[in-house]
Amino acid sequence: MQTQKRIIGVSVFVACVGVGLIVSSLATNHWISSTPGFRNETNKSQSANISFGLFAGYKSINFGLGDRPHTLESGKSMEWFGLFSFPVYVATLVMLNLAVVCGFLSVGFGFFNVFGRPIETITGPSGLYVWNGLSFVFATAAFGTYLGLYFSQLKVNILKPEELSSFTSGDHTNLDYSFYFVVGAAASFILNLVLLSLSGQKCSCHYSLTGKKEVDSGMILY
Repeated sequence: MQTQKRIIGVSVFVACVGVGLIVSSLATNHWISSTPGFRNETNKSQSANISFGLFAGYKSINFGLGDRPHTLESGKSMEWFGLFSFPVYVATLVMLNLAVVCGFLSVGFGFFNVFGRPIETITGPSGLYVWNGLSFVFATAAFGTYLGLYFSQLKVNILKPEELSSFTSGDHTNLDYSFYFVVGAAASFILNLVLLSLSGQKCSCHYSLTGKKEVDSGMILY
């Protein structure tokens, strides 16, 4: 029993890491990084550097007259949602938030299993499988959705029409570390499922039925 609780304690820590990675991915602006190439290779005075996350980003374009830095904000920059499909962007955000919620639930019920005496299925070992499993599913769906967005649109072009005359971002755009935070989070939740399995905890639903008490003949219970 003590060994099981120790392993569950480790799983709580791993779940905290997973939640922290997802929160970090939301807070950092490095899902995409790009150094667009020059269309005119002879003009070395031009340069460009772009990076952005889910809510904000940074763009610096030099057409030969000095850097022109520009901050991208999802709520203010009209060009922001022109870079990619808005529904897919929203789907990624929804999946990430659901992963965080389920991750917090797995942490909370993990503590309850270590320090308390859970009597309900959803708060016991089966619940730990459920919440960690859902966290893994939502985190995987989030980075899978964004990966599809990257290969279908972002990798092709992230520049405005007026910038395409001097630069090209095709094959110069890569996924950055904020994206890989989500991949790491998904890995941490699947690791938790392995830890729970190694602890001997089983994912099962039990419904205990109170048996009828035997009554001596002649006795009537009210």
